Amino acid sequence: MEFAVIDDCPVPAEIADEIRRIKELSGAHLNSCDRSPEAEPILRQFGKHSQQQLYDAFMHHQPGANPANPPGRSTHERRNDGVAYPGPPGAQLEPWQVGMDWDNPPAAVAAARRLGWIATVTYPRNVHEVQHVNFRKEPEDAIPSGKEGDDGPDVRKITHVLETIRSPFNHQPYLPEAFPHYGPRVIEAVKRFQAEHHQTVDGIVGPHTATQLAVALRQFEQQGH
Repeated sequence: MEFAVIDDCPVPAEIADEIRRIKELSGAHLNSCDRSPEAEPILRQFGKHSQQQLYDAFMHHQPGANPANPPGRSTHERRNDGVAYPGPPGAQLEPWQVGMDWDNPPAAVAAARRLGWIATVTYPRNVHEVQHVNFRKEPEDAIPSGKEGDDGPDVRKITHVLETIRSPFNHQPYLPEAFPHYGPRVIEAVKRFQAEHHQTVDGIVGPHTATQLAVALRQFEQQGH
């Protein structure tokens, strides 16, 4: 694996140009990116920690240590955690799927969208991980698209997700029940979800919002609800 160094962070060389363009468009800075064993020499050079070191610090209750996924189950190591992407925890990810911590996630997500990427905030309910962003090359088809005036099974599927998942702010569902019509209540719920997940607030479930809904649903299910 080859790396470029951006903001003192090792970044897989394959996506380095895209990260630089996002920085230029957004003004945001990377706090962390690749923390795999392969990146450890660069991490040491710039006084940063590997995923193993962060996990060990958390498990040993070191002062200031935040919760960290165990090694082999973090997108910062290009390994799936079962939330960011479909598939089993520990599965190998592509370089472009590496986890990124930005100091301004909304700006980074918006800049990524301008460049044609789909970017999601992966852990919006975790106060220690609200800065964590993952790329997606294609929108997921598990959650359909929808807009004002739509009717039928696709709308019911969207609204079923919105009645299932919980807001990271008040821990309540976005809707009390699933609806077959994309009316004012659905639009309001979608807008609130978008605002809380750094999406464009337009009340339309397009590829970016559908992807973020899929991530939120997987996280909710993984928590045993």
